[in-house]
Amino acid sequence: MKVLTEKGINIVVGATVEGIEDTKDGNAGLQYKNKEGELISLTGSGILIATGRKPMTEGLNLEAAGINTDKKGYILVDELLRTNVPNIWAIGDINGGPQFTYISLDDFRVIRDQLSGGKYISTNQRKQVASSVFITPQLAHIGLREKDAIEKGYNYKVAKLPATSVVRARIDGDTNGLLKTVVDMKTKKILGCTLFCVDANEMINTIQVAINCGLDYQVVRDAVYTHPSMTEAFNDLYSMF
Repeated sequence: MKVLTEKGINIVVGATVEGIEDTKDGNAGLQYKNKEGELISLTGSGILIATGRKPMTEGLNLEAAGINTDKKGYILVDELLRTNVPNIWAIGDINGGPQFTYISLDDFRVIRDQLSGGKYISTNQRKQVASSVFITPQLAHIGLREKDAIEKGYNYKVAKLPATSVVRARIDGDTNGLLKTVVDMKTKKILGCTLFCVDANEMINTIQVAINCGLDYQVVRDAVYTHPSMTEAFNDLYSMF
């Protein structure tokens, strides 16, 4: 919120939209009540309403094939990505799974191995995957957050490193953000990591490999990274334990 506000974006939370209308000058008008109950009017060139995603299954005539869908229209599949009709699979966003390009690619691998006699045949074999929001700087995450570690009863510790302490961030002229990680102090495994900094979308892949390979956090801490790079911030971040 701090970073976006500094970019001139006004963020209002706890608001209730009361009305939307076209204005006489061709712009869009919006009325909302803030947390205090005051009615406020805004105008702009347009209004973006984020209401989720709708699958593009209309027109596929799935009923004729007897393929089952859920109430939103996503094609129902099992852990092998099979529909209820033999020899028909559903791959990618259409099956209602995590809607990322790289999940669609991994869905392909699951189906490919079933058809070719490979060993990677089920989404149950899919390990943890990271996600990124491509704002500036990028926001990336994998694994458990601190609140999740609390709920699951882990003996954990948290490390936080401001992006301003990373040499590469200073070179790139963007020191906004924070690096945060959660480690299980009993097993020394990385439980989760959240990165809000330059190149977070690239850095998170390193942590994904570490988590999925079961590496202790010391391995990430003691690795020799190229300089100057954002990844070498892991030397400092994981030295905090």
